[in-house]
Amino acid sequence: MTIEKNHPLCTRAPHAPWREILRQRWSGRRDRALVLVAVNGAHHVLSSGGPGTGTVDDVPAPSLFGGYDSAFHVDLAERPAAQPVALATPYGTEPVDVRLLWWAHDPAQVVRTRTTDGWDAVRRDLSRRLYDLADNCEADGQALSASAMLQCLAAPNVLDGTGLTYRVTDVQARDTEGELRLGRAATSEAPFAWTADRREEYQFCLRTVRDGPVSLAALWLLRHPDQVSQVLDWSVRHQNLIRQETTWQDEVAGLLGKLSDEERQELSELLRDRLHALGRRVPEQRDTWTYDGGLDGAADGRTL
Repeated sequence: MTIEKNHPLCTRAPHAPWREILRQRWSGRRDRALVLVAVNGAHHVLSSGGPGTGTVDDVPAPSLFGGYDSAFHVDLAERPAAQPVALATPYGTEPVDVRLLWWAHDPAQVVRTRTTDGWDAVRRDLSRRLYDLADNCEADGQALSASAMLQCLAAPNVLDGTGLTYRVTDVQARDTEGELRLGRAATSEAPFAWTADRREEYQFCLRTVRDGPVSLAALWLLRHPDQVSQVLDWSVRHQNLIRQETTWQDEVAGLLGKLSDEERQELSELLRDRLHALGRRVPEQRDTWTYDGGLDGAADGRTL
């Protein structure tokens, strides 16, 4: 919710009622009304000849010696405000600002309700009307749009309970958060990233997800090149996740590395005979001689 900073809507007059009557008549101000409260509770409005000047509750017009108990100043100027809204569309939520003007049309009612800041009452009524408008659009099978809000709420909306009036002046796109969420997200249509004009991006994302953590980490690094050290730290801590899937050949190679010398020798001879049978050229095997005892190093045996 956003609202322009303004002075209070209703304030108690600092001087005696008779002095306030003179000041109001001599000032000629049309943006402020003087509300006089009689001892019997009747409210009189004096606003320098502007709208609302005269009597309230069928009581006589205010007079200099009317015996008033208190006096109040009510601001009559229009006040700008904005209500953030998120519109549900087939392509996701569209954030907008509903801009409006609000003002006091009944100064006496403002004083009766002791409304010093009327935006809260205006905001509640605007929210109710927006929710009702969204429900009506949904019942008609249509989505609530910015143009529909502007068309339905551009006329003055009167709040008799507080003496305030407001009207919507514009609906603008917005990038911030904290808005009302109106309407129901579309369920029959595919998400925005899956529509035909975004199919290439969808296929890329699909391949990246299927390739697993390695591709996702690389994609993250591409979007955030300043986080190289964080990605490397994550990779070291999660080797079990980023290790690529092994093939049958990788598993056999790992198994051969765990065999004993005697087992490797036996498999080597079997492989040599098989390659000979296939007509493949096999490297010659070098004989290894071992010597034992004797100053002359007499041969004791021969091992292949």
